[in-house]
Amino acid sequence: MDFGDWKSRVEAGLSDVRQTLEQKQQILDRLQQVHQQVRAVIDSGSTESGGIPWELARGLSILDKVLDGKPLPTTEDELPTRVMDDGTLLGCRKWELLDPLWGEALVQWIGHLWDYAPWPGQPGRVQIADKVSFSIAGDWGTGDYIAAKVAEAMRRQPADYTIHLGDVYYAGVGTDESNDLAGWPPGLSGQFTLNSNHEMYNGALGYFGELSSKFPMQQGTSYFSLHNGNWLIVGLDSAYHSDKMSLYMDGALGDAQTAWLKQLAAGWGGKIMLLSHHQGYVMDGSATTPLYQSVVAALGREPDYWYWGHLHNVICYRPQGKLVARCVGHGAIPYGPAKLLDGKPGVEWAETRSADDSQYPERVLNGFVRLELDGAALSERFYDENGCQRWPER
Repeated sequence: MDFGDWKSRVEAGLSDVRQTLEQKQQILDRLQQVHQQVRAVIDSGSTESGGIPWELARGLSILDKVLDGKPLPTTEDELPTRVMDDGTLLGCRKWELLDPLWGEALVQWIGHLWDYAPWPGQPGRVQIADKVSFSIAGDWGTGDYIAAKVAEAMRRQPADYTIHLGDVYYAGVGTDESNDLAGWPPGLSGQFTLNSNHEMYNGALGYFGELSSKFPMQQGTSYFSLHNGNWLIVGLDSAYHSDKMSLYMDGALGDAQTAWLKQLAAGWGGKIMLLSHHQGYVMDGSATTPLYQSVVAALGREPDYWYWGHLHNVICYRPQGKLVARCVGHGAIPYGPAKLLDGKPGVEWAETRSADDSQYPERVLNGFVRLELDGAALSERFYDENGCQRWPER
């Protein structure tokens, strides 16, 4: 693959006068480390990704700095698809971990490390009915056929509000946001979308550019709240204040959003539902994340429900303490069965049924979750891309 244009853009980003020599070297060292990690996974036949930031994998190749004489594969012939333990697909086809087009995320990340949208002002606060429905999907923004199937399944069961938990690919640039979100199914009363690591690769400039036209209820902000007599529903921006040198992969709140969350929760005696891109548990549910700690500290309690994306999977966790937690990151990216979830006591259900997809024979079903609130009661149903209920089982 010709990386010429990307090379010039990466070099331009690295030459930015705001970067110190130390920071430039830190980036180059990180690219070398990731290249070596990926090379080791491929050569060993491992199915453990080990937290590798795969968006950085082709950095050395783009810069013509491959030191070991072994560039990473770029075709399916060079690397047949391998299902990793977390369900991600290691291969070179579109959307797989070594899809060469992920290089755009790297280019945008370097180009916007110091060029990003300003933190938004007063967040939207929306009053909702006591009886209300939501359809929620995460990591949906591919503009591809799987996303179209999930959107059509959502449209067949109209909801009062639809909520996207974030991730528009490859890097949340303005054209990605406008094109890939064009088919997002609107809610009868409105729709919302969250910020994410992929939106932040473009400095969230594309994300904020789309809010006014497609998501006006957010009033130009990346975090918001909805409320009625029984529920406080909070949409968080877990990406903006995340560590940019770690590719915004770990969720964070920042001081202003923490203060806002504390203010929302003060004196609230009803139920709380959180929505975020980043997760509150590690994937298998065996431990909480720093984001969980920050959220609970700000609320002064555990939320009752928490729906997140980021992990390209669907996982229903068993209640731990007060919290009922769900990963709903299976909106469009192809993924396989996650073996690391097998037999884990914290996991109640995860998708394992084949999608019967000739393009991705390893793929299991993508989908969304539909929630209905009636007073203080909540009912949830997970549907697949064909509109069939997957969990709870009928």
